[in-house]
Amino acid sequence: MFFKNKNKEFLGILYMVLCMIFFSINDAFIKYILLTYKDITILGEIIFIRGICSTAILGLYLYYNKKITLKVVTSKSLHFRGLLESIAAIFFFLGLMYLPFGELYSLMNLAPILITASGAFLLGEKVGWRRWTAVICGFLGVMIVIQPQNLKFGLAFIYPLIAAIFISQRDTMTRKFLDEFDSLQVVLVTSFSVTFFFGFGIFFNYQPINMEIFFCIFLSAIFVTLGYFFSVLTIKTANISTTSPFRYTIIIWGIILGYFMFNEVPSITMLMGSLIIIASGIFIIIRQKQIGIIK
Repeated sequence: MFFKNKNKEFLGILYMVLCMIFFSINDAFIKYILLTYKDITILGEIIFIRGICSTAILGLYLYYNKKITLKVVTSKSLHFRGLLESIAAIFFFLGLMYLPFGELYSLMNLAPILITASGAFLLGEKVGWRRWTAVICGFLGVMIVIQPQNLKFGLAFIYPLIAAIFISQRDTMTRKFLDEFDSLQVVLVTSFSVTFFFGFGIFFNYQPINMEIFFCIFLSAIFVTLGYFFSVLTIKTANISTTSPFRYTIIIWGIILGYFMFNEVPSITMLMGSLIIIASGIFIIIRQKQIGIIK
């Protein structure tokens, strides 16, 4: 039994690492397209096309497994979650266009820290001094990353912070109804809602795309779908407390992709701030396991 549990933990960690790799590759394709057009208004068209592909793939998979029901399709909670995801996506992609991957992912990974604070203020959860200390340290890490006295990238650091706020609200809300739905059902409705939301962007700025860009969007859809798939496998295979710390590996993959694809070289202060954010997030996860909030 001991070795069986260890194997599950190892698989869960592997799935989480793969999930982060696939999500970061998806983001790299989107960033490449945005920098090619040098026009953020093309974003609606990109995400709409990607969303059609990924929603179709997820929909066919769930239909084959008989997991598409009227309750799933008409759930107001799931569609509201999709709205929060859409708003978060807008600010995330704005950050993706104007910030290096290292800074972007470091600031985005403030979400677990914000979830702790949101749980205290919105859900009335009891948060002890240890986790509050970790929350404060996380915000200090953010200050080191953005360097308010310098602001090398202007006010673009605001975008991932706003995205992290909406993601924390999305995840805080998701905890209320996650037991009602399969994880991929949640992903399907969210994907559909995001696709529908960004579809309106085409009316404001439609631009013809060539086969190279369409191929990049299609590959992006494949990788984001794989990311969702492995995120579900992660949840099903191992405890959240075991796999969540490895969510921060996306910062490593982002730095690697940023360096080789976009000539982005991380600064020492960014790395220091990222380490503080990571340490704070991991401490919160460990503490939540100790007091029984997560398994």
